[in-house]
Amino acid sequence: MLKGKTIIVGVTGGIAAYKTAMLVSRLKAWGADVWVVMTAAATKLIGPLTFRTLTGNPVVYDLFSQEDIHTPVPHISLADRADLVIIAPCTANMIGKLANGLADDPLSTIVMACQAPKIIAPAMNCNMWRNPLVQGNVGKLKALNWECIGPVEGKLACGVEDIGRMAEPEEILERTLALIGSKQDLKGKHILITAGGTQETIDPVRFIANRSSGKMGYAIAANARERGAEVTLISANVDLPAPLDLKPIKVATADQMLASVEAALQKADVVVMAAAVADYKYHAAKSKIKKSNQKLKLALTPTSDILQRVTSATGRAGKTIVGFALETDNLIANARKKLKEKDLDLIVANDPTTFGSDSAKVVLINKLGKQRPLPRASKSVVAREILNAIL
Repeated sequence: MLKGKTIIVGVTGGIAAYKTAMLVSRLKAWGADVWVVMTAAATKLIGPLTFRTLTGNPVVYDLFSQEDIHTPVPHISLADRADLVIIAPCTANMIGKLANGLADDPLSTIVMACQAPKIIAPAMNCNMWRNPLVQGNVGKLKALNWECIGPVEGKLACGVEDIGRMAEPEEILERTLALIGSKQDLKGKHILITAGGTQETIDPVRFIANRSSGKMGYAIAANARERGAEVTLISANVDLPAPLDLKPIKVATADQMLASVEAALQKADVVVMAAAVADYKYHAAKSKIKKSNQKLKLALTPTSDILQRVTSATGRAGKTIVGFALETDNLIANARKKLKEKDLDLIVANDPTTFGSDSAKVVLINKLGKQRPLPRASKSVVAREILNAIL
């Protein structure tokens, strides 16, 4: 999604500079041409060679050095070609420089000459962050449409638990993709998405369930909406805020999800079945089943195979159907088997580490058998790649 994009990553003298190496690695993994510019203080905390190795480009930390940068004015050259500038971590000192138009080092000079969108990820002591002067400077940058991500709460270098930690690389990557990676390429499409995990009642106080959080389905819904799609989101037992302007259709059981999917199926161009649907259900007892010293046996019956019903439905022609395969063993082999048996156009293979997490590592397999592993990334980033594969 970032192929052909040039991103300048500024690194200032905060201990969080080690996180920037991970951010740079993520940006490269998604196709960006990354150039790192460091302050003198930053080079004391992490070596320029680390970033040179990760990016494959020279690292700028001396405004007057011409080493390996084949242009007489490197700060202007980089500024002109940049699609985005990210400064992470961004210290109070650098925020003050940028807010007041000072340019006395490579980073502030390049940023001052650059007209591309800009992101800062502040990181500093909690009292520094709360200082009215710092807040005033941040306000100046925001007024100029700079993005400010974080800081967040956590354990700081000084040992206290408070606000001041740099935002995580995945959050910065997600915002980067939103700024320069997304397109309105789903406009005119209707996408039906299921999310969450169904629950099957055993008695008035117990149920059969799974650990699905619904985060993946919600991320797909949000990204599809951002890219212009009309979205129907069917949500089972999810404790998440509604994404963007969507109003999820809430269900609890597999039967309720089936009914809602069938009601929305006709107008859908794409169906993404991200929900974890219970495989079995129980004819629920009307009263609480009391505990005893005897073994308890529950006679379970299979739930309806919603995905099979979708792929065999009248009017399926012309629709793109996407399924998920969560496996503990033989991930790829089982995913391919499901892809074929359910007659899917695309399957997303993943393992149980995805449950409840904000990130995922998946393998996409399409109907032709082409297999594409994605690096671990936030579920929002993975959602964008799933939609790209659908297109």
